[in-house]
Amino acid sequence: MSSLSQSQSQSPVPSPAGASPCPSASLDGQAHVAECRTADALSVIRRPEINLAVWRRPLPAGVSAQSAWAAAHGLSCHLATSPDEAAADLLAALPPRRIEGPLLTDIVGLVRLYADLVGCTALRLRLDSLSGDGCRFFHVDYVGLRLLCTYRGAGTQWLPDGAVTRSALGRGDNEAVLSDPGRVQSLRAGDVALLKGEGWPGNRGRGLVHRSPPATPPRAPRLLLCLDHDEH
Repeated sequence: MSSLSQSQSQSPVPSPAGASPCPSASLDGQAHVAECRTADALSVIRRPEINLAVWRRPLPAGVSAQSAWAAAHGLSCHLATSPDEAAADLLAALPPRRIEGPLLTDIVGLVRLYADLVGCTALRLRLDSLSGDGCRFFHVDYVGLRLLCTYRGAGTQWLPDGAVTRSALGRGDNEAVLSDPGRVQSLRAGDVALLKGEGWPGNRGRGLVHRSPPATPPRAPRLLLCLDHDEH
């Protein structure tokens, strides 16, 4: 959906819970959200009270230009892959001359980062070019832990826990879910976000509420990477 909604339930294999706070991560004023200054700091997502960990980073050199072309030309692929096979699978699924280089290097790096954090060897990778609203209603994902990185365009929008009326989720009524539009938060292009869903152990009823950003003209097409743990 920019966040892809209501996928099948997954049971991730989290690293030991209750990890001590990382000095490179800090709460951003929301008790369930951690702002991270390094990739390693994303391990803070293992703490039971954290539902969202965001590594704020600029896009690596060369990625922006490749992402702009990919988004404009509708490049998309959905793969079942692994950290060791991700590069070859992407090259087989997409035009090599357009994916090879900084963009491919960054995606493979995020695959390895995610696999290490979750402790998995199999995962689902989605690289989507999006020109419409995608999932425009606020929702939770029925997954364990999801990685999102917007390479081009507006980032995923999310809501603080205290701003959500969870009983209104699933009705297709954003106003019922959120009474104050000023509480909507947004990820930025380049941010690497880990979102806990309903399938994370002990997180039922606490999945992060989020949606795709509204496709308000003249908004440029988006390029979004989504990684999920694959238990099969």
